[in-house]
Amino acid sequence: MYDCEGCGRARQGLFFGFGMKEAEWWCWRCQSADQKELISFLDDRARGVLNRDVDGVDWPYGPNIYVQVRADLLDWADLYDLKIGSTRCSSGLHWLDKGRCAKRECLDKPEFYDHTTTWLSRTTGRPALVFNQPYRQVDTAEVWQSISEYPSLTAEVGPESWYGAGTNGVYIWNEGNRSETVRLPR
Repeated sequence: MYDCEGCGRARQGLFFGFGMKEAEWWCWRCQSADQKELISFLDDRARGVLNRDVDGVDWPYGPNIYVQVRADLLDWADLYDLKIGSTRCSSGLHWLDKGRCAKRECLDKPEFYDHTTTWLSRTTGRPALVFNQPYRQVDTAEVWQSISEYPSLTAEVGPESWYGAGTNGVYIWNEGNRSETVRLPR
């Protein structure tokens, strides 16, 4: 909880505005009708992209409190034709390669794993992407090394990231399950 821009009290709410440092926290009580309408619009737009629970949309870390990051995530998911996936595979690589993780002890993750999410193709419904958004620059060779035992996987590193805050996008794709969409330069 943060101090609301409207009432000054520490209450639950969301950050509104561009940039994580410039955004302002507004509690549920003090949000304007326009702010509430925007939240509703984004929640509706998230159908078919993110999971829902009894509280509404299950936004990943970042979009769970930043409204602009919600919009950025949805634009990104539309661009790549993706919807959220789920796996207990810690690296997501077995899941991405085979559609499941059959290893009992699957604990290894490369150092560049941060703000990791797994994604399915909306077209095929199959595992398409393990997406990481680390704060540091990542060498493409490091990513390729981490997937070297999986011939069906490819990797791309770029500045595109919906999380923001100076993070980079590390895309690990299953090319066979990937929709024909915009591709990053290699």
